[in-house]
Amino acid sequence: MSQLTRIRPGHPVRRFSPLCLLLLAAVSSAAVAQAADQGSWRIYYEPSRERVQLTFEHYENGARRHGTTSFGVRPTELRGLPLSQLSSYSGPARFQLVRDAGTFNFEGQLRDGHGTGFFTFSPDSRFPQQLASRGYERPTSDQQFWLGLHDVGYAMLDELRAQGYERPSVDQLVVMGMHGANLDYMKSLSTAGYRVGNTHRLVTLRDHGVSREFIGGLTDAGYRNLSLDDLQELRDHGVTPDFIASLRRFGFSGLTTDQLLAARDHGVTESFVEDFRDLGYTNLSLRDFVRLRDHGVTPGFARQLRSSSGRLVSVEDLIRRRDRGDY
Repeated sequence: MSQLTRIRPGHPVRRFSPLCLLLLAAVSSAAVAQAADQGSWRIYYEPSRERVQLTFEHYENGARRHGTTSFGVRPTELRGLPLSQLSSYSGPARFQLVRDAGTFNFEGQLRDGHGTGFFTFSPDSRFPQQLASRGYERPTSDQQFWLGLHDVGYAMLDELRAQGYERPSVDQLVVMGMHGANLDYMKSLSTAGYRVGNTHRLVTLRDHGVSREFIGGLTDAGYRNLSLDDLQELRDHGVTPDFIASLRRFGFSGLTTDQLLAARDHGVTESFVEDFRDLGYTNLSLRDFVRLRDHGVTPGFARQLRSSSGRLVSVEDLIRRRDRGDY
């Protein structure tokens, strides 16, 4: 059929050519795509940190999707929003955040460093081809939105190649962005002497809090050239530089990672050691404290036995009496 006829009572007949129909379809599709990539935004300017905290609440076809996304950006990244407006301006504002994958267009209101409004995302038409030229599949419109939101761009793809990573899928790139395993994180680990090589592992390390600061703290404490497995295990078990320093204050230095893990897992805290020291147990080894904690010997229990016997009870007696159920 070469023509479409729409007839409404009381209205003249309107005829649309096939070309016109194609144009209408294209406009309609564009409107749907635009509606899918929009939502609301909030910003909060932190002058002391020279950072703007930007929060997105995004929608798809009018419904909320994936909750909120929040991250910090430098004030200079927000095009059309000068520092003077961020710090003291009150009134309407329009600005942009430009990523390789596309541009986020913001419109709303600002007041003394705070702001809110609505955004739309305009995908960059060159982005899919640029990914393809680097050996990746072309992203879907949804993937391109998320890659733009989390700033997964050309520099990150080139850094993955430069550091010898296995090439991830576009879906994996999205996951990396969502979890903060981004360009800055890769470079921070590289600066600390680590090239992970596998994006799944990179995401896991990021999720578990293995950061450059954490690695640097361990290095300063004397724990250098640890494996990635060691770093992740120490972080998972809460063996932080502060924990190591707290043990060192009682003379426990030069400990192996296994000793640190045992002390942390058994709850040998600074206050636990200090309470026993206050009771007069000044020559106990770290292993003694682990055994006391493991058998449920508390400082209160040791204090009761000292009061009733008039003397310090040995570690072996403390454990034997606690296991026996003495009070």
